[in-house]
Amino acid sequence: MKYRLGLDIGIASVGWSVIKLNENDEPVRIEDLGVRTFIAAENPKDGSSLALPRRIARGVRRRLRRRRYRLNRIIKLFIKNNILQEKEIDYILNNKNKNKSVWHLRSEALDLLVTNEELFRIIYHICKRRGFKSNRKSDIKQDETGLQLSAINEINKMLTEKKYRTIGEMFYKDESFKNRKRNTTNDYSNTISRKLLENELHLILTTQQKLGNHLLTNDFINHVL
Repeated sequence: MKYRLGLDIGIASVGWSVIKLNENDEPVRIEDLGVRTFIAAENPKDGSSLALPRRIARGVRRRLRRRRYRLNRIIKLFIKNNILQEKEIDYILNNKNKNKSVWHLRSEALDLLVTNEELFRIIYHICKRRGFKSNRKSDIKQDETGLQLSAINEINKMLTEKKYRTIGEMFYKDESFKNRKRNTTNDYSNTISRKLLENELHLILTTQQKLGNHLLTNDFINHVL
């Protein structure tokens, strides 16, 4: 017997039917049909996928792995270009007693020549968190993304209205960010766009180059960016 099988696949059931066909492969009649139900792979309380915790944990591991890779590349870049030695970088990363905060340095580097050690701290700090960039394939909930985008618009507006040159300068000088410069749980008001950080890096590096740091070649700057 010629037949065609039809399936209606849902998250907790599969409907099926067997259609008899004639010699011309045209449907003649329904031979049989039915449905099979099963327990959905979701949390009965809120309907979320049982795989969600694993997916979130996997996303965190991936993000941390990418950050480590990014920071290691910055370290190798400084060593390769003979700007700092490995032992000097180790000392910077392990010495917690700094005279100036990195936010102070990010602001100062827009006008004054900083040391190579201070420049490393600036770049390393910015590269730890490279800002928000919308990605439709991410697991971020739409309402969460909306809050982040709204915060970015407010940050950009403040930056323009108060005539700050970079996000680092604004976070260091503006009283609005005196007590907190990072987001907290369910509070995305300090979300920064990746583009702002790219602009800040470019401005700091080119300024330091113009102020006399000849170790900052165009090739080095392009690699950092």
